[in-house]
Amino acid sequence: MNRFFRHGIAIAAASLIGLAAACSSNNSNTASTATGSTAGGSGKIDACKLVSADQASRILGTKITVRAIDTSEAGPDAGSMCNYSGGGIGSGFMLIAAHIGYSDAAAEVASQQKEESSHLPPGIPHPTFSTVEGLGDAAYLYKTAGSFQLHVLAHGDAIVINRNAAATAKEVDQTKQIARIALSNLK
Repeated sequence: MNRFFRHGIAIAAASLIGLAAACSSNNSNTASTATGSTAGGSGKIDACKLVSADQASRILGTKITVRAIDTSEAGPDAGSMCNYSGGGIGSGFMLIAAHIGYSDAAAEVASQQKEESSHLPPGIPHPTFSTVEGLGDAAYLYKTAGSFQLHVLAHGDAIVINRNAAATAKEVDQTKQIARIALSNLK
């Protein structure tokens, strides 16, 4: 399994604390258009170029600012992370993107779910997983109490949208809309 999921998801969990702090930060980039990444099955993906602040703001109904998150400590193949914040806890999201190179999307999903469940500290409830149809080669929701992630695999690339909010129908629908935009910008 690519180190993206071993290290990137761990950073994502740790960054939820930073996500809350960043919601009130003024140090951000408010780019108005997404310009595509260097993805499409090879190279490093720039998560901040997959969804613009304007696109996220329209979907979430609040002004969103965009800020890259340093992933250098996770290693060169950890992918990239971008914080989309605004309006307080639960109103933004974190987008993680990487080229992971897989040949069987279903096998990759099963491997990711096993990996994610096996690294939880004692006393932490295990997440629930559910398949999401119509996104990329394969997609699933990873739900815990009070937060969820949408994982999408497409053409050898992976994106994870991490929301610090309950997985209500509205929140999940918004996250799927964000994923569709991100997928359209994987080039």
